[in-house]
Amino acid sequence: MFNVPPISMIPRTTKPVHEQLECSDGTEWVSCKRIRGDDFGCIWHFHPELEITLVLSGGSCRRVGDKIENLHEGDLTFLGSNLPHDYRNDRIPGTRFRPVDALNIQFHPDFMGTRWSSQGDTAPLQRLLHQAADGFRILGPTRDRIQAAMLKMTGVSSLRRMILLLEILEDLSTSPDLETISSYGFTPEVVHSDGETMSAICNFIQDHIGSPIYLSDIARHLRMSEITFSRYFRSRTGKTFPTYLNEIRISRVCRLLAETDKPVGEIAWDCGFDSIANFQRQFKRIQGCTPKAYRHRIAGLHAPAAGPVGTVLLNP
Repeated sequence: MFNVPPISMIPRTTKPVHEQLECSDGTEWVSCKRIRGDDFGCIWHFHPELEITLVLSGGSCRRVGDKIENLHEGDLTFLGSNLPHDYRNDRIPGTRFRPVDALNIQFHPDFMGTRWSSQGDTAPLQRLLHQAADGFRILGPTRDRIQAAMLKMTGVSSLRRMILLLEILEDLSTSPDLETISSYGFTPEVVHSDGETMSAICNFIQDHIGSPIYLSDIARHLRMSEITFSRYFRSRTGKTFPTYLNEIRISRVCRLLAETDKPVGEIAWDCGFDSIANFQRQFKRIQGCTPKAYRHRIAGLHAPAAGPVGTVLLNP
């Protein structure tokens, strides 16, 4: 449920802002902060640092990439580099307001130095950080273990925090309790790690996103048969090419709905949909609501919050 303000209060654009964090300037390897106050003290923003956030109590909703979800006690997420996000604690009529109590860990991808990613024995960790590019929820028994480890990180030395973080990352790298949040492709600069072929596929999509793209076109571009390309693509992504293409297009639609005041039909056309009916169907399948409802919810998230300002900042 969202407390949507009058239209006059809604900002026209909601582009994420870049934030400079303490662990960016070399003063801390790993930042761990307890957040207490009326809100999380953050806005719609992104940063190169990775982030693990545990909500102990309070909070109304979070937006990660193109997904908006209600918050609940124990919510635990891991967000990758430059993934736009925002945590809210709106006052919702008819419900009891609860102050925020949360833990937030932030660290730079190169917190172990610039050469660690070239070592073969760090492959599980590299896969984990790649998976975090779209953000994921941490669930089940893994969530309980990570919460316990995070609670140990407050008030200890920088070296001890780093050791605890490595233990957390090792646990996550083998966990089956991870669930992706944002649609693939929402991150401002998508990193592709599957070699030249996948990069060529992604570049082709970006170059032709506003036009019809047929499987035969991209197969020809890669000098593959359609059958060979289909098998290759599904083996790398776990999806058919049309499914993946629709997700990329809807992801771009979500960004334009959030950051511009263009009409929905114009956005759909710009993102390669030549049928409004198909566009509406694909959007609802992926996002679970209509484009108009999505824009309304985004606008509600970024309108001026009612009530007093929080006392503790997420990223002071």
